[in-house]
Amino acid sequence: MKVDYEVHNITGVESGFEYIKLPKHFSEDALRRYAERQKQKAVTISKNWSKEKQVEWILRNYLSLKMTLASTMLLNSAVFSNENNLQIVVPYLYYYSLLNTSRALLFSNPFIEWKQGGLISSTHQNTVNQVYNELRALSDDVADSIKKLLLSTKGYRELYSYRFPANGLERYSSNGESVIKEEVAINNARLLTEIAQFNSEIMQVTGDKHIQETFELTNKDLEEGYKYKGYLVDENEKPVDLRDGEDWYRLTYFVRKKIYTPTNLLWIAREGLIEDFFGAWTHDRFEDDEGAFDPDRDNNILLSPL
Repeated sequence: MKVDYEVHNITGVESGFEYIKLPKHFSEDALRRYAERQKQKAVTISKNWSKEKQVEWILRNYLSLKMTLASTMLLNSAVFSNENNLQIVVPYLYYYSLLNTSRALLFSNPFIEWKQGGLISSTHQNTVNQVYNELRALSDDVADSIKKLLLSTKGYRELYSYRFPANGLERYSSNGESVIKEEVAINNARLLTEIAQFNSEIMQVTGDKHIQETFELTNKDLEEGYKYKGYLVDENEKPVDLRDGEDWYRLTYFVRKKIYTPTNLLWIAREGLIEDFFGAWTHDRFEDDEGAFDPDRDNNILLSPL
């Protein structure tokens, strides 16, 4: 498809984000129709702004960004694994990179209900179904392709987690083709990320125009984003609630700086946040090991420029 339009002219936000995949997959007319659809819903949200909506969209923007960064880490881990013959983890890494960029899209999409935080714990199947339905607003072909890829990578992840076929990571075909091609996983994760960024720009420009009042927040108002419940148990098998200090610091930044209206993903991906997120996955003993995995490598594979 010939690229002859600027995506930012459609969203109305000069964010500086590099749209690579959207112009290749969708015509300008298709993207403008999608933008109008999204704006209509965003206007309704913005004109009915409340403290609850304010908390919701701070959390949604942060979670959308974090899912994108997590997928970046997963994809770069897959690249490293492919280069170093660490094949057993690759199906897991491909699937969750695509699942998490799907979640990033849903968090950023005004049509997807928050359900008082229930969206955070949405099942894998619900995530796949919702992404499919939302992508159909852009293209049936793209929606079908993404759904098939999600289901395929999910199937391979389960196959190589529970049954361990003796053939290893080869398809059951004569040419021994890779289960999922690396570039396919990366390109589709990038496409999902770009749609998430697109939606976040729509929410920003609409909120800036139609939100008439914002509300003071406390750090506790955002605890849904930095407290984790129901994942771990103690020695007595009682649930343990975890509080993540880094998530707390990054979320309470919105309170400290009074950033109370929706902001596009690239703009909240501040340098310190990016450095700390990827830096958390480097142990000191590997800093001088040139053969070790570098979590900072290609950290703009999905969200760029960082």
